[in-house]
Amino acid sequence: MFDKETLTALQEPASIIAASAAIENQSITDNLVALPSDYKLHNLEQYLQVRRRARGLMATAILESFTDYTKAHAEAGASVFVNPDTMSATAVLNLGTPNEPGHADNRAKLEVKRTAAFSALLAVASGSGIQQATVAEFLEDWPDQVKCHNADGTIPISKAIQAVRKITIESIRKSENAEQQLSASRSAFESVQATSADPIPTLVEFVCQPYPDLMERVFTLRLAVKTGGDKPAIALRIIKAEQHNEEMARELADLITAGFDGVEIQVLIGGYSKTE
Repeated sequence: MFDKETLTALQEPASIIAASAAIENQSITDNLVALPSDYKLHNLEQYLQVRRRARGLMATAILESFTDYTKAHAEAGASVFVNPDTMSATAVLNLGTPNEPGHADNRAKLEVKRTAAFSALLAVASGSGIQQATVAEFLEDWPDQVKCHNADGTIPISKAIQAVRKITIESIRKSENAEQQLSASRSAFESVQATSADPIPTLVEFVCQPYPDLMERVFTLRLAVKTGGDKPAIALRIIKAEQHNEEMARELADLITAGFDGVEIQVLIGGYSKTE
């Protein structure tokens, strides 16, 4: 009788032949083959004159470079996915088709960079309280792109800056005591108000080109004064920020589609991730 090691050695040639046949003609075994656990797979692609297929990642911040590369390397079913949250686009060049799916590992990625003005806007428009000086300096740095308003109308930028710098907190406390023969009542009322010698803006309009190649747009910010601490803090929040993101993503998708110049590559809003 043969021992275990002898049987394993006798089975090895047949296993190697079966594995080779599975690689050469995948339809025979439907991609499944039984092999001993100590077998190792070796990729011989590095020794071939050319690679078996294209795969990799091209990354750029230039829209034209992204569309040119995508057009040159797109295979059947190639699609582009535009992410509105990150303002990036990913081209899956070998996505394939439902009948012939690709490996989806050959990609191009576009990550457009924010303009200096848009970066400055997002730095102050977090919605949380920031120092008066920070908001005043933001208004001073971009006077040609800012308009300030309150309930009474438009405020000159110089007066709006002075108002932000000179905000003070006024606190008024009033207490009442009533003593009766059989009862006593006490009440207290406190009023906290932010004031300034100049009119304080409640809305700030900021005009800028958010990303290269995108059109200028008007961002309206709501200004609120937080009076909870010893010093006033100012909160700026972009109104309908999510809508701005959606519109900018669609504008980017339209620019990408136009850059393909008649080449049929699907451009979608969303993301794509490959599952094993």
